[in-house]
Amino acid sequence: MELFPLSTPLVTTNDDLFEIILQALKKANIHLQEGDVLTIATKIVSITSGLLIKKDDIVVSEEAKKYAEITRLAPEFMEVAIRESDEVLGACYGALLTRKNGNMMPNAGADQSNAPEGTIIILPPNPSEIAHQIRAQLEEHFHCRIGVIIGDSRVQPLRRGTSGLALGVSGFVPVIDDRGRKDLYGREMRITRRAIADNLMSAAEILSGEVDEKIPLVLIRGAPIILTEEDLTATMSIDPSECMYFSTFLAKKN
Repeated sequence: MELFPLSTPLVTTNDDLFEIILQALKKANIHLQEGDVLTIATKIVSITSGLLIKKDDIVVSEEAKKYAEITRLAPEFMEVAIRESDEVLGACYGALLTRKNGNMMPNAGADQSNAPEGTIIILPPNPSEIAHQIRAQLEEHFHCRIGVIIGDSRVQPLRRGTSGLALGVSGFVPVIDDRGRKDLYGREMRITRRAIADNLMSAAEILSGEVDEKIPLVLIRGAPIILTEEDLTATMSIDPSECMYFSTFLAKKN
């Protein structure tokens, strides 16, 4: 499997995402091939979609002020995080723990890093829909079938550092079900599934970085994916009752 980092200029709200991708591929002298996977950082998706909130326009609630004291983050930022979340689970120094679109994440994905001065970046409401659109454009241009991931970084429980999280996918099966297969000693797998999209996004995160790298795109070639036209976004998330972390904490709480 090969990974190719694709650098871009500083992206603004005046840019077109598809054109940015084409220019990055051209600059790297890369022509897409059958089975390639393109990973796209949510930041450039959000910026080119105009998903920026001006801090001066934010009216701060009492709830946001309360969480700002706990997290030591700006009340305006907490207000946006609360609004963007589907559920606020709690707060600690540095983050508001939330659920959004079936994922557990800090601050509902809202971010101030690499955001234009005086703004807060929020996540696109339907990353997979954008991934479908970009994939269709790229497949028409390069005449091959590919996969697209729109992803972000995340933290794992009790682990230091970030890894990748696929928020939107298109063109391939994001989770492989290994239930029913047998291990080296003939034991049948009962619960094992592999998070292919998340793992590919984690690999891309090594190259794309988190700071000033300007590598929001990574091309992955030779990945063991299964191409499909079916939208399988929903298969990447599970109900809290099925999650070993959530279900354990809920059981202790009850």
